[in-house]
Formats: sequence, structure tokens, C-alpha cells
Amino acid sequence: MHYALVCSALVASASAHGLITSIEGANNVSMPGLSVADGTPRDCSTNSCGSQADTSIIRDRDIASGKASPLGRTQGNGPVDPTAIIKAFMGGGANSTPTNKDNKGVGEEDDLSGLKGAAQRREEHKRQIGQLFSGLLGGAGGDGGAKGAKGAKGAKGAAGGLGGLLGGASGVLGGGGTKNNFAKETIVADTAGQGAAKGLPTSSDTGKVSMVFRQINQDGAGPLTAAVDGTSGGTDANAFQNAEVTQDVPGLGIQGLSLATNTEFPVKVQMPQGMTCEGKVGGVENVCIVRVRNGAAAGPFGGSAAFTQSPAARRRAIAYRLRKRFEINRPSEDEEIAAADAAEQEEDEDE
Repeated sequence: MHYALVCSALVASASAHGLITSIEGANNVSMPGLSVADGTPRDCSTNSCGSQADTSIIRDRDIASGKASPLGRTQGNGPVDPTAIIKAFMGGGANSTPTNKDNKGVGEEDDLSGLKGAAQRREEHKRQIGQLFSGLLGGAGGDGGAKGAKGAKGAKGAAGGLGGLLGGASGVLGGGGTKNNFAKETIVADTAGQGAAKGLPTSSDTGKVSMVFRQINQDGAGPLTAAVDGTSGGTDANAFQNAEVTQDVPGLGIQGLSLATNTEFPVKVQMPQGMTCEGKVGGVENVCIVRVRNGAAAGPFGGSAAFTQSPAARRRAIAYRLRKRFEINRPSEDEEIAAADAAEQEEDEDE
């Protein structure tokens, strides 16, 4: 009864989303998520204020009908096109960065000239992300986020009572993240052209991808599911392969609900074994696209990011494919015995 009441309250109050705001490469390169739009408010959590404008709504039926790309669609800019962010990051400059300008009802741009400079904001972002992934700002380290999504047991007090009802306080309360309010998004312009010298963010040598997921309101929570496209650059839904989320966003069951708002969580995804990055987007080669989404009934909501493999990760993937190919082509034990018997019989006949 209590479970139903609290769950119903969350569903009734849910009015916002969650998205990938950045991907943090093992090569220390930080790049915006593929749906991020500068000018989106980050200090409020309602649709009327425009905070949801760059969240991807990723519904299979929308993708199948063409209403959305395989990366979903946003209220601010429609079907998500990975080319826009990738071109801007690789040298398109601030003039080509996606914004929510002129999209009525989903946020408008303010004059950001009085805010910190782009270089200073990049350094601050780097510092905050380092702390988020190390747990210094409350971010769950290791597999803490994944455990939080399943719900922590044994919590005491009021939180413990709620946690007992909902399978753990950590999930419904959205613990393990970092509250982060600021006026407007600027990361796209701040990082424009950075990739020309630094390249795309890379996976780790073991094929793990690290991202920042921003939960805007209740139905933007985890747990998340993930998929990676190694060939089409995010344009072919059939190119996506399921991937393991090794560090997750906490949430209630499979519904994508928690009480967290404007909170950032570290998310990690393991590439499928044997996958290599072969996609081409905006003139950039060897691109992989990672996509995550939750199970919110009003969504699913989520986001996506572009990356490439580290040289070691690529070698590891190719070696895995070669091993699998050898295993497939290798004769079975019965076939080897039959071949040996046939050879022995031929020898006997020759004698």
C-alpha cells in the first residue's frame, strides 16, 4: 500500500528528463553529449522553464517511424544528429554549435558574456568531473552507482523506512550523485574546436566508456540500458549492439524514477567484446556512438556520445575476434577423431 502511494506520488510529480551531458575520455578529452544544446537552463527542472529542451526522448516506435533518429529526438532541436556536435568539437567553432535559440517554450538563450571565460569553465568542468568520478563530490565510485540502482539495504531512520518500502533508499532518493545548478549550458561552445588538436575521447584500454548523466527531475533516473554502434555513426538503428552498464544511475525498479533533480551521476559502459570503431561522422573516422536510456513510461529518456577506441582497446577487440574465428573454424573433438580414424584406415589400406 505504502509502496503504491509513494510510487504514484513520484509518477504524478514526474515532469522532467535526463541526458548525457559529456563523455570523459581515458585520454583526458571531454566532449559534450550529442543532444546537448547551449542556452538550455540548468538551474530549474520544469518543462516550462526550458530545462528539458536537450534531453533525448528515445522511443523505438519513433525511430521506426522516422520521427526520431536512432539517437532519439529533443524538444528543442528535433531528431538528434551526431554530426552537429562532432563537427563543432572537431573544429566547427562556436558559430556552428547547437543551441535552443528561437525554440519557443523550451528555453531561450541569455547573454552569457558576463560569465566565466570558456577556458576557465573548461578547467572547472575538468576539476568537477575528476571529483565526481573519484567520489569526492558524492559520486559513487567503482560499481557504487550500479549497486545504488538496485537499492541499498539496511538504511536507518526515515530514509531507511522509505528504502524498505521501495527496495532501498539509495534508488528512490537518487543518492550517489552531485547536485549542480548553473544558469545556462555553455559546454558546446566552450569545447568547440578542442578535438582538432586532441581528437575524440577514447575508451579505456579495456573498452570502458565514462560519461556524465544529468538527471533533471524524477523520471530522468536510472537504471539505464546501453547500446553501442561501431559502424554507422549513429544513423542505423540495427547497428547498435547491447552493452553492459557497469556504473549506473540509481532509480526505482525499471521505471526511471527517483527524487533527485539537477543532479549529475558518473556512468560507465563496457563496449561489446570484439567491437571496433569503424563509423564515419562529419569527416571524422573510427567513430563509435554510445546510447543510454532509462525505462520511464513517459520516455524513455537518455542521451548519447561519440568516442573512439584507445589503440590498446582496438588491438584487444581484434585479438578477440581472431580467437573467436579460430574457435569457430577449429574442428570439434569428434571431427578430429573421425579424421584420425580415416587417416589410419588409409594407412592400413596402403599396407
